[in-house]
Amino acid sequence: MEERTMKREEVNRNVWLYFAYTLLKEHLFWGAILITFIMRVSGMTLSQVYFMEGICVLGIVVLQVPFGSIADIIGRRTAILFGLGCMVIEATIFASATTPAMIWIANLMWVLGYSMLFGADTALLYDSLQEAGREDEFKAIEGKSNSYRLALAAVCALAVGYLAEINLRLPVYLSAVTMAINFVIAWFFVEPPLYHKHPSWREYWRLMGKTVKQAIGSKQILWIIGLSVVIGVVSKLWFFAYNPYFEAVEIPIRYFGYVFFLLNMVSAVFSYLTDWLHRRLGDRGSVVLIVIVSSLPIYLMGVWISPLAALLVLTQNIARGYMGPFVGYLLNVRTNSENRATMLSLKATALYFGESVGLQLFGWLLGYWTLFDCLKLLGGVSLALGSALIVSQGLIFGKKPN
Repeated sequence: MEERTMKREEVNRNVWLYFAYTLLKEHLFWGAILITFIMRVSGMTLSQVYFMEGICVLGIVVLQVPFGSIADIIGRRTAILFGLGCMVIEATIFASATTPAMIWIANLMWVLGYSMLFGADTALLYDSLQEAGREDEFKAIEGKSNSYRLALAAVCALAVGYLAEINLRLPVYLSAVTMAINFVIAWFFVEPPLYHKHPSWREYWRLMGKTVKQAIGSKQILWIIGLSVVIGVVSKLWFFAYNPYFEAVEIPIRYFGYVFFLLNMVSAVFSYLTDWLHRRLGDRGSVVLIVIVSSLPIYLMGVWISPLAALLVLTQNIARGYMGPFVGYLLNVRTNSENRATMLSLKATALYFGESVGLQLFGWLLGYWTLFDCLKLLGGVSLALGSALIVSQGLIFGKKPN
């Protein structure tokens, strides 16, 4: 394969396209009603929803690293297009679903699409910046692009409740349209040069083996993955409890959108400020902040059962906005271009395995305990594990972790 370098205008094009792509990379119109939608159109119980999501997340565990290696071999642009194509199909099936089977099929398409997208998109951005010697801009670009997406999701959330009252399927159909638009946007990405690119099974297995060996041999990488798993699992379980909690404290569905507007705006602000805040808090201060906002509010929601307590979800979205750029930066600077997408996928595999186990356990507990008791337990476990991460961070990275 002939080596080449990217032109400056190609790097700039990828950066601006990445901003546009990130705006539409997730479903903008259904987060506020997702669990309510699934339960109403399919007749599934909350416990069954947790079980289904646990199984689907287990599918991501199986596919994440293999698909990451495929993205490193076939190119990140091709991987992104495949992933977005699956997401368009997923949203379309979701919107027309009438049975649990259709919800399951839609979720399986999401597994395929998300597994291919995760890691390929941020690897494309980082490698593009690396070509121009602009790696230091990654954290700021990732933070700002995510903040714009979250701000757009916040604005869209204002309409979701009202659209859902007209027809519960309208927000989901709109999400299918935005995914299709994003496929067109991604088509214009320029593939960064991959000098190691050899589409063979030997290269495929070599990349996976090298990445796993590198992760196991690095206490710092293992700690970063551990942080991502703990906070990610807690956040997933908490997020799935949003709709049931809102309904339990008798918040009308038309107001769901307002709550999601606020929580997305909080995420947007902290994502945008990631680079600025990280320079002031450092790694240790950042982790302390993330642990506090991802544990104490959950426990309080289980103790203080009130419509006002629902606003505590806003604090969790501090971590939601800050975690992606922060953890992405910590991992990218410790990974080579050759296997960057594979390493990011390995981290995601660990996260989704944890989510799968967590969803199954939480769904099982909901069969015996109230939602409020489960939230109290989740908050306590989150605080305990988060505290262990804070202590171990100093031992692994030193007093002034990089």
